Amino acid sequence: MASFSIGVDLGGTKIAGILVDDTLQPVAKEQVKVDPERKVERVIDQVCEVAHAMQRKVPSGSKLAGLGLSFPGLLDLESNVMVYSENLDWRDVPVGAMVKGRIDIPFYLEHDVRSGAIAEVFYGAGREYRDILYLSVGTGISGTLIWNRNIIRGAHGISAEIGHMVCQVEGPPCRCGLEGCLEALASGSALEREAYHLVRKPVSGREVIERAQRGEEPYRMIVRRAAAYLGVGCANVVKIFDPEVVILGGGVMEAEKYLLPLVDTVYKASHSGVPVMPVLVAGKFKSMASVAGAAALPFLKGEGLL
Repeated sequence: MASFSIGVDLGGTKIAGILVDDTLQPVAKEQVKVDPERKVERVIDQVCEVAHAMQRKVPSGSKLAGLGLSFPGLLDLESNVMVYSENLDWRDVPVGAMVKGRIDIPFYLEHDVRSGAIAEVFYGAGREYRDILYLSVGTGISGTLIWNRNIIRGAHGISAEIGHMVCQVEGPPCRCGLEGCLEALASGSALEREAYHLVRKPVSGREVIERAQRGEEPYRMIVRRAAAYLGVGCANVVKIFDPEVVILGGGVMEAEKYLLPLVDTVYKASHSGVPVMPVLVAGKFKSMASVAGAAALPFLKGEGLL
C-alpha cells in the first residue's frame, strides 16, 4: 500500500503545505498568507485548514502516516508548546493542545530550521554523512548541528543560533538587538537593507541577486560582500565543531550556482588552524526544506529514526 505524509510550515508571512510520498516527492502543494494580525487562534485555524486541504489530496486507498508541523521559534517539544517566536510575536502558545482537537491523524512538531536539516540529513545532501552543520540562509540565518545523525538541541533548546554570532563589531543592527550579527550581514534581509541604503528604493533579496548575476553594480558588490561574511561565518563555526560537511539551505541558496562559489572561495581561504576543511555544499531542498522536513517527520518517527 502506498504511504503518504503531510507537512505544514508556518512562516512569518505565509503557511506552506505539502503532501509527499514515502520518498519525499511532492504530490500536492498549498500556500496561504498568514493572517496579517497574526492572532494565535486564527493562524492555528489556517494551519489546520492547510493540513485538511492536503489530507483531501491523499489518493483513495492509500496510507497516511501523519502530519508534521514546522514552526519558527523556541519550542518545548515535550509539551508541544511554542515558548517564544520572534517572527510571530507569540509566547507560551499551546500548539499541541490547539491542534489536537482539529486534526484526526498523528502529528509532530519541530522547529523550522531543524525541520529543514532533517530533510537534508535523511533525504537530501546530508545522506552520506553523520556529523553535519546545516545553515538556513533566507530572510534570516539560523543553523542546526547534527552529530552522529542526532539533533544537538543544547541545554535550553537554542543551540546553533549561528545567525546571531557577532561578525562585525559595531556593525549593522540586527533584529535580535545586537549589532554586526551574521544575519545582519549575509541574509536576504541584509541584502535588501544594503540595496535600499545605496539605491534609495526597495529591492527584494531575489532581485538583488538576479541583478548581481547580470553584473550590475552596486548589487554585485552587495552580494559578494554578503557571501564573504557567510564564508567567514561558516569557517569560524567549523573550527569549533569540526563537522564532516556544511550544508547551506534556505531561499537565498536558490541561486546556488552563483552564490556557492563566492561563499566557498572565502570559506576555504579562512582555513587557518584547521588541517581538513569540511566540504561546503548547497542543500537539495533550499526554500522547501522546512516544509519537506515537516512532511518527513511522520515517516522518521514511525521508523524510530527520530
